[in-house]
Amino acid sequence: MPEGPEVHREADNIRAAINGDQPIYIYFHHEHLKPFEKELAGLKVQNVEAHGKGLVISFEDDFHLFTHNQLYGKWYIKPAGSYPKTNRELRVEIRTDQKSALLYSASDIDVMDGESLVEHPYLSKLGPDLLKNPTPEQIAERAADDDFKRKSFASLLLNQGFLSGVGNYLRTEILFDSQLYPAQKPKDLSDEQLIRFGRSALVITRRAYQTGGVTVKEELMRELKKNGTKRRDYRHYLFGRAGKPCRVCGTEIQKLAMSGRRIYICDACQIHQ
Repeated sequence: MPEGPEVHREADNIRAAINGDQPIYIYFHHEHLKPFEKELAGLKVQNVEAHGKGLVISFEDDFHLFTHNQLYGKWYIKPAGSYPKTNRELRVEIRTDQKSALLYSASDIDVMDGESLVEHPYLSKLGPDLLKNPTPEQIAERAADDDFKRKSFASLLLNQGFLSGVGNYLRTEILFDSQLYPAQKPKDLSDEQLIRFGRSALVITRRAYQTGGVTVKEELMRELKKNGTKRRDYRHYLFGRAGKPCRVCGTEIQKLAMSGRRIYICDACQIHQ
C-alpha cells in the first residue's frame, strides 16, 4: 500500500498537471459516481491535497473528489487523451486540454461537498500528517496522551488516528532510527526518548517524500549505488532485509510479525525494556 510520502508525491504531480484548469472530460468507473461526470466537467480544479494516505481534489462549487489508493491504486499523469500501458483498471479520469490525471485500481472513491468532507469517516479521524510540519515536541506530547501511551509502537504506527500516512516500511524505519523496540510503549519512555521518536518520525518520513521512498541517508545511498547495489537493496536500513547485516552495527536483521504485519528489527540497535 502506498504510504504518506508516495501519496503526497502523487498530489504534487496532479496539482502540477491540472490545478487551476477546467477539465473538459471526467470519467468515473463506479455507477454511483456517473452523475458527477457532467457536473464536474468545466469546473475549475481549485486544490489537490494529500491527507495521510488519502487524497482530495477540490473543484469549484464545493465539489470534492476523495480517493484512497488502498493496496493497488495508482495515479498516472499523461498527455490529454493518452493512457499508460497497464493491466490495471481505470477508475477515474480528469482530462484538461493539456493533461489527463488517471487513477487506476483504487476502489475507495467518492464525491462530496465540503461539509461531508469534514465528516468523512477516514479524514475526520486522522492524526497529524507528518508531512504537514508537526514538531517533534507535538508528536511526543501526542504519544504521551492517555489514548496512546499504553499501546505498543508497533500498533500505534499503523493507527492512522495517531500519526497519519505511516505504513509498514515507515514503521520499521522510524523505530530503527529512534532506537526503539516495536513492543515498547510511550508510557515507559522518558521525555527525551519521546522527542527523539518524534524527530525520527519526521526525518524518515520527509526523507522518503524527498527521495521517492528511500529512507537511508543520502551519503549511504550514494555509496551503495556506487558499489552497484540495486534500488530495492539500498532503499532501507531494515525493511525487507531479513537475514542481512544491519547497516549500522552488522547484526543480522530479524523479521517478525507484530499487529498483523511484518516488521524488521536489529536486536543490537533497538533498545529492549
